[in-house]
Amino acid sequence: MGKTVFGTIVATAILAATPVLAQTVGLGSTTRGGTSQIGKSISAVISEVSKLQMRPQEMANTADYMPLVNAGQIEFGIANAVQTWFAYNGKGMSEGKPMKNLRIASVLMPFRAGWIVPRNSGITSMKGMKGKRMPVFKAGTLGDHVLKAFLANAGMTYDDVIPVPVPNFPRMWNSFKQGTTDGTLVVVGSKTNREMDATVKGGVQFISFDANKLDVMQKWMPGMELFNAKPSPKLPGVLSDVNVMMYDYLFFANDKTSDAQVYEAVKALYNSEAKLLASGPFWKGFTGKRMANRADLPFHPGAIKFFKEVGIWKE
Repeated sequence: MGKTVFGTIVATAILAATPVLAQTVGLGSTTRGGTSQIGKSISAVISEVSKLQMRPQEMANTADYMPLVNAGQIEFGIANAVQTWFAYNGKGMSEGKPMKNLRIASVLMPFRAGWIVPRNSGITSMKGMKGKRMPVFKAGTLGDHVLKAFLANAGMTYDDVIPVPVPNFPRMWNSFKQGTTDGTLVVVGSKTNREMDATVKGGVQFISFDANKLDVMQKWMPGMELFNAKPSPKLPGVLSDVNVMMYDYLFFANDKTSDAQVYEAVKALYNSEAKLLASGPFWKGFTGKRMANRADLPFHPGAIKFFKEVGIWKE
């Protein structure tokens, strides 16, 4: 047998025995908070069960990495539906800077958040915050939009409350615990929710939003809905049926991220529902069946292909 032929056979055998190297892709995420935890869970699952190795690209804020995903410098990202809608349309938090290269890969889990006050405060509705001390964020930030939506539900603005400037969510929560504000925003059933109930004398209670005023809230928080939360030992402060804010978290990609990569990523998430639910409380409400729920934003063709295959895509 000639050396060339023998060498070719050996080389072919070695290649056949060598596993195909996984493609490495990035995921835009944050260094702290719920988004960071969600990003780590997504990256771990996709790296474990797919042909991709996903690496979190963590930055201080969502607004830092969304432009990089839009520019194709990072393949994937995660953010709440409201921020993603604003980014794509160049409105609100992304005023004048539309990111038209973003495509939805999957709807993740619903986030439910509401307004709590001390249980002994006598405040029973958002209107009860009139003349009270309320945290105020920098104009145009997510916190600013959320709180303006809450006030709008009661027909109020910051002019109707005593503003207490806060730079971020942790400072907002500390202000409430220290008694320098009269209410605060929390995710329903979250660790922060439980801490507030245990720290504030007498505990806390959620107030209910007026379901007939959803439209004025959506002017500040496009895509949000109201969810009727019912009393449960796992939901401290939900003393009766209350309407709270609900919006989805989204997994998105650049429009030039390959169809194959997006297909692999969403397939991995779809087939790993149990693992994701077990990875932390932030995943409560995630199910493969709602990954294709419409988000008023364009989906990536790689995701659409998979969703059609499993029968959850609706034209």
